[in-house]
Amino acid sequence: MSSHDGSTPSNDSSTAQSSQPSISMSSGSRGRTDLAWGQCREALELSVGYKKTKLVCLYCAKVFAGGGINRFKQHLARANGEVEQCHKYSPDVLHQMLLNLKGNAAKKKELEKCK
Repeated sequence: MSSHDGSTPSNDSSTAQSSQPSISMSSGSRGRTDLAWGQCREALELSVGYKKTKLVCLYCAKVFAGGGINRFKQHLARANGEVEQCHKYSPDVLHQMLLNLKGNAAKKKELEKCK
């Protein structure tokens, strides 16, 4: 084991992060592994006495003040209903978001079955 001390880096996180899209994470937040985080940016709104994070679509610049990443995915997936649809991105992004939302729904069903 002493041959590995100092000869090779013990942490390869810098190389792993360079191949991933840049995702900003605020302190105290959960890990942001969802693909949709790469399609938006966070905008910090400073209101009287508190901070609120908004999501901004990188394609159409629509600002989401509430609903979180799931609502933003609905925007990209062009879901009917409560959210305005985005039409300014490639079909590949639409396909990814549709699969992601369907996968999340399937996981939720499985969890409910286990209860």
